[in-house]
Amino acid sequence: MNNVGENINMESAKCREFDVNELMMILKNDIMKFWSWGSRSYTVDKTKGTRMFRFRVSGYHHKGYVYIFLNGLDLFDVYLTNLKDKIKVRTDEMGIYVDELVDWIDEKVERIPEYKD
Repeated sequence: MNNVGENINMESAKCREFDVNELMMILKNDIMKFWSWGSRSYTVDKTKGTRMFRFRVSGYHHKGYVYIFLNGLDLFDVYLTNLKDKIKVRTDEMGIYVDELVDWIDEKVERIPEYKD
């Protein structure tokens, strides 16, 4: 299990394959939030099919990487790490639903109360 304070371990992440193009469509559904994160340097792990998507962000609250996995419950496990892959924030044990993904990332990476929706 990947916990806060540990380095991310791809082998211990219980995840399944997913379509990165669909994930990008979800993330870009609110393009202003996606851009506000300073998203760049996209990486896909395809060792056993697509099992992980990682990108670098430079937001107000978090600067580093965002790792996204799809778990066996069809929920997303998201990890925010520093540039040395040490986990700073993660979703809870169950994961998050697809309709919460962008807002969860935005809350942890960029959002401040002064922003208007």
